Amino acid sequence: MSELTDAEIRALPVREATDLTPPEKETTLTMPTDLDMVRFSSQVGTTIKWFLSIEESEIESYQLQDGNIVSVTGLVPKGIIKLQSSARKSNNESQMVAYGNER
Repeated sequence: MSELTDAEIRALPVREATDLTPPEKETTLTMPTDLDMVRFSSQVGTTIKWFLSIEESEIESYQLQDGNIVSVTGLVPKGIIKLQSSARKSNNESQMVAYGNER
């Protein structure tokens, strides 16, 4: 497989891996206090799309399945991340997230 540019990676379709069960799909954020960036890793479709929509994000690695991105790891600026002090009222997955300039 040839090396893709960031723009080409961001344009690929996103799906969730068919070989993973829902409990196996996760999103992790690691926030070292001495860095301005957050390490991001996900196998969840909506959060992969969110990460790829942020121009300032740095893609470090990704996995493809049948031409679709199913996993991504990279860095995102801390200023992009918003943490809430209270939990959502539902424990179901979000149906919509803001992408890129649509925030």
